[in-house]
Formats: sequence, structure tokens, C-alpha cells
Amino acid sequence: MKNSRNKEGVAAAELALKAHALGSNSEILAEMTEGDKMMREIGDMIDLTEAPEDAVCSLVTDLLQYCEREKIDWTQEVMSRAWEHFRSERAHEIQER
Repeated sequence: MKNSRNKEGVAAAELALKAHALGSNSEILAEMTEGDKMMREIGDMIDLTEAPEDAVCSLVTDLLQYCEREKIDWTQEVMSRAWEHFRSERAHEIQER
């Protein structure tokens, strides 16, 4: 039962975060077929008025719990890879300019 609630929490946090990103970027939303309808449906499922920081915090908390359960080192195995990926994307963006 607890595992099921954790999975639901992760899914809800991820959905809230993605919904915020979509809602904040009208270009992406405009490119999506029925983007407005999708945002209304998402809004019916979750509270889109939640501050993005709260959505991120919930997501990170759920990810930390998952890492603890799966014996994944957050700092070495997750954050170091994430920073590498982030820097690589930034470098690629700068080269394209």
C-alpha cells in the first residue's frame, strides 16, 4: 500500500512539473495537437496553482525515497550524471548559436 502511494506521489509530482513547463511555454503548447484541451484535462486531475518549487520539491522527495529504496547513491549516481547531461546540453545550445 505504501509503495503504491509513493508511485502515485511520484506520478503526480512529475505531472504537475510537466504541466507547469507546458503551461509556461506557449510555443510548445501551440505545437501540440489539442494542447488547450490537454491542459484543461491535466488541470482537472491536479492542482496547477501549486508553485513550481513545490512541485519540484515533491518530485525530488519522491526520487530520494526511490533512490534510498533501490540503494542508488543520489549524489554520485544521479546528480553527477544530471549535471553532466545539463552541461552537455548547454554546450550544444551555445555551439548552435
